Amino acid sequence: MNSKIVGGGMRVEILPFWGDKLNLFAPEKKDIYFTEEYVSLSASKKETPLCVICEENTNIMLLPFLRSTYQNYFDFETPYGYGGPISNCDDSTWNEKALREMIAYLKSQNYLAGFIRFHPLLNNAEFCHNVFDVIDDRKTVVIDTSESEEAIWKNQISSKNRNTIRKAEKNGLVFFRDNEFFHLEEFKMLYDSTMERLDADSFYFFDDNYYKRFVDIFKGKGFLGCIKKGNEIISAALFMYDECYGHYHLAGSNRNYSSLGANNLLLWKVACEMHKEGVKEFHLGGGTNGDEENSLFKFKQSFSHNLKQFSIGKLIFDTKKYEDVCLEWKRRNPCKTEKYKNFLLKYRY
Repeated sequence: MNSKIVGGGMRVEILPFWGDKLNLFAPEKKDIYFTEEYVSLSASKKETPLCVICEENTNIMLLPFLRSTYQNYFDFETPYGYGGPISNCDDSTWNEKALREMIAYLKSQNYLAGFIRFHPLLNNAEFCHNVFDVIDDRKTVVIDTSESEEAIWKNQISSKNRNTIRKAEKNGLVFFRDNEFFHLEEFKMLYDSTMERLDADSFYFFDDNYYKRFVDIFKGKGFLGCIKKGNEIISAALFMYDECYGHYHLAGSNRNYSSLGANNLLLWKVACEMHKEGVKEFHLGGGTNGDEENSLFKFKQSFSHNLKQFSIGKLIFDTKKYEDVCLEWKRRNPCKTEKYKNFLLKYRY
């Protein structure tokens, strides 16, 4: 890969491997979503996992992404979940300078646009506001798992939710942690049926290879959390964690048992597991949209009122070229213009 030396010894380059650089970050300044393994997990056959890196002395900024090709251009987006630029440096002046140099370098390498899903726990949208468009999208919910289990139960879980969890246990529901992913096939069926019920976009469906690779990558740093009624798994979800942060990844449940509180019991028990693992914050994510009355958001909020801001970023490296590409796409796809009008990378559809 090419690299560029800019004034003052700052170096910018795009690399296919960046694990050694990420290892130089303090645990609280990085997360699973930025690892080579996770980024490659999210890559389709048409996408290449890469990372643009800016270094100066001991200061490092990383932005992992999935690169695609469109006509004669490149573009990118961050993987499913959360991403964006992260820095091991707290100097906002240096971070903004590094970010500008990275953007200039991407433009010189014929990148057209880039779409970023920022990481709410790392608050990495903060040093981007002065450099490019950052849009606040929705609030997400975080359980503070640095507290004791008793404190989490008393201070964060709502009284109504505690009653539902107690009811679930009285109904004979049992939690178990599947570290070996023995019940992955049952989970996949639950997950797919849940997504079909919600009429989810194809983006939210994953093939068998995705699950196989998830297990290969996260065995020991992830697990399948399950709720059983008798011998039947009625709710399950994939979870992953690192030194500081834990994540609720994919979830599915049997609609026939929706009144029993299985999902409530699942997340409470997993919060306890995250605490045992030494995880400081267990991120549940947000709702299906930005409405704070959204039912999924309200459900998650019953576990904690500790809210974080999820934001997205839209980078356009060459406005004229980008507008030309979008105009040509509109001309060829008039029936898709309305549906995808707010998508930065609309021309991919």
